[in-house]
Amino acid sequence: MDTVTLVDLGAHFSYHPTYVSNLLKKETGRTFTSILRELRMTRATALLTGTTLSIEEIAAMLGFASSSNFYKAFKEEYGMTPREWMARKRF
Repeated sequence: MDTVTLVDLGAHFSYHPTYVSNLLKKETGRTFTSILRELRMTRATALLTGTTLSIEEIAAMLGFASSSNFYKAFKEEYGMTPREWMARKRF
């Protein structure tokens, strides 16, 4: 799940990626990107809490091109950086 693409998803179900994209939007009201981002952020919080992996390792595991992209996405989702989130969850 962490590094899945729309092309991968389409190939898995033997559909064109555009068809899968349109079907997801029609059935869920959400884009593939927004669904994937939500899943990645949920997994990120679990990894930040339940492992000793570094933030950079988690970002790579989740398929982010760089840790700065991960920081930006995390802050947009939760209103704080991954480090701030970890500090709050420890107490």
